[in-house]
Amino acid sequence: MQMDEPTLARYRKDAPELLSAVEAEPDGSWIMRKDPETGFCVKLEGGLCGIHKTHGETFLGDACYFYPRVTRALGDKVVMTAAMSCPEIVRLALFDEQACTLEEATAERLPHSLKNYVPEDTMPDDALAVHQAFLKATQDTQAGAERIFLRIASVSRSFERIDRKDWPKAVSFYLTHADDGLPSAETDAADPFNLLHALCGLIVASKKRPSERLQHTIADMEKTLAVTLDWDMVKIHATPQSAAAYQQLQTLWKDKAAAHYASHLRRWLQMQLALALYPYAGLGDTLSARITIIGVRLATLKLALMCSCGIYGENLPQDMVVRLVQSLSRFLDHLGDADFSMQIYEETGWDKETRMRGLLEN
Repeated sequence: MQMDEPTLARYRKDAPELLSAVEAEPDGSWIMRKDPETGFCVKLEGGLCGIHKTHGETFLGDACYFYPRVTRALGDKVVMTAAMSCPEIVRLALFDEQACTLEEATAERLPHSLKNYVPEDTMPDDALAVHQAFLKATQDTQAGAERIFLRIASVSRSFERIDRKDWPKAVSFYLTHADDGLPSAETDAADPFNLLHALCGLIVASKKRPSERLQHTIADMEKTLAVTLDWDMVKIHATPQSAAAYQQLQTLWKDKAAAHYASHLRRWLQMQLALALYPYAGLGDTLSARITIIGVRLATLKLALMCSCGIYGENLPQDMVVRLVQSLSRFLDHLGDADFSMQIYEETGWDKETRMRGLLEN
């Protein structure tokens, strides 16, 4: 976890004994020190925070105090949502219809540093209205998450062709007519295997050991797709049974599982947009990159659900769905650099609308 300077200054003044739990990064920033054997914070004691226990919440740095909450500024407005790397947030997000309802609230504390995501040519209320328009688009119960995503992606690409100050006026019209401009799907039989391979590549590039939950999710995907990942060479090895295995998954999903998980995927998409304060923030420097990354994550989650259904049956227990979603979110939602992700997605063609539709609908 990152450590902010005001809290570090408090340690130096009032609790110097806590300084041993903090270490400097190469770029000069500070983080909570990790136990080299477990990878957890050195102050994690029996599943609880030792600093909170002995010194109280006022001695927690912003990252620790606010997690899993994510706080961003839109001018004089502050918007707070939460990260799905937390299992309880996943449960609330996927199984509570009102999880993303925007409500007025007060806060006893805000982060010491808050980036303002409102562009200079946009009023805060207008920016919030655009963001809420995208969130509302995910509530269409007559459409699957795949179709809703494609609409949002179409609008995002349209946004790139107009002045940003015109987004508030255009968003409703673009969303209403998005279906009219969707391209035909361009499919590739290798897509499901490339999704798993891409996930493997991102994990290796991060130089972080995947959590036990993520290892479990990936192992289920390997088993169901009849493939093997080579982590040392970053390769995926298919078998003669792989193509047929995926075809069986497709049939199971379309006939028995898709309708059951439609609401889960819609709410997941809504949370991704909320977490990113879309379209004003998110991983990637452009709207095209941001929406491509979200689209690939949606496809990866869908594939992981398909694979779990292939092993455990189409009606997965709630705890299993939460574990699966959290395992992917804990890794993917905390990636800090979009360049390598986009390099992979451009090589597979997923940055193109036709290929993205094929990826999601295949």
